[in-house]
Amino acid sequence: MERISDLIEKKFEKFHSQKTVILKMMEYGLSVKSGRVMCNDVEVDTRSLAEACNVDFRVVKSAVANVMTDRELTEIFTNLKSTLHMGGVAPHLGMGEIVIEPNNAREAGIIFEVARVLWQSKISIRQAIGDDPDFVENPRLYIITDSPIPPGLIPEMKKSEKIKSVTIY
Repeated sequence: MERISDLIEKKFEKFHSQKTVILKMMEYGLSVKSGRVMCNDVEVDTRSLAEACNVDFRVVKSAVANVMTDRELTEIFTNLKSTLHMGGVAPHLGMGEIVIEPNNAREAGIIFEVARVLWQSKISIRQAIGDDPDFVENPRLYIITDSPIPPGLIPEMKKSEKIKSVTIY
């Protein structure tokens, strides 16, 4: 199976502005349904998306048309979903937030290493979201917990050779 980043690069290699739109849509989990850009069941204004990508709105329309005429891209973009990311607000809600910078984001077991430390401390994970290393230069793993994180857990998490840095909020 071809990586999605390679597929996008191949399909949009001659259309740099359209690729910019497609990558922004991937970043936010924006889908294409019946020729419209959607954030789950909410339609996204093509002019707003164009402005966010610093392109003309016709570039967005062309990118969407290219998605709809390609079987592989249609399969991907009709099934994308946006999701709530509680990073940044968790501490204001009495929850904890851990940001992990891995040594290698493609290595298996990073979530396990953090989850093991939290489990031993009887802290429940509410959400785990990781940046896709194909689309983000310095991917991070964001763990939201039901309660604040004691600072003493940082050294325990950093014992793993999979983890470069740990920040708690």
